[in-house]
Amino acid sequence: MQPEEVKRYFANDRYAALTGIEILEVREEYAKTRITVEDKHLNGNNVVMGGCIYTLADFTFALAANCGPSESITLNSSIVFNAPARGRFLYAETEVIKNGRTIANYLVRVTDEDGRLIATATMVGYRTC
Repeated sequence: MQPEEVKRYFANDRYAALTGIEILEVREEYAKTRITVEDKHLNGNNVVMGGCIYTLADFTFALAANCGPSESITLNSSIVFNAPARGRFLYAETEVIKNGRTIANYLVRVTDEDGRLIATATMVGYRTC
């Protein structure tokens, strides 16, 4: 899919819409997203929930992995949480590490509005076509 097609397709992702993820940029092998932190994203300690951070990373990977000549699904993923998020916005940015014929590896960096590294995720995509 082309970048505009990817944006339209993933605009129908109900869970991403429910969490409030905004697509900032999409191109082949790259995507950037943002979420405005709201009360619904906080855990009992008033810190952004890990599931919210993972969802942002996973959605950003999906955008990049599906922009281009083939479609992908997540084969494997892993996330490391580095610091609690501060501020009103979280950003996720992904880029391809290795793009093979059927398997592609991506690195996703999640940062807060001050640019502090909140989490890193590695995502392995399997090309379905």
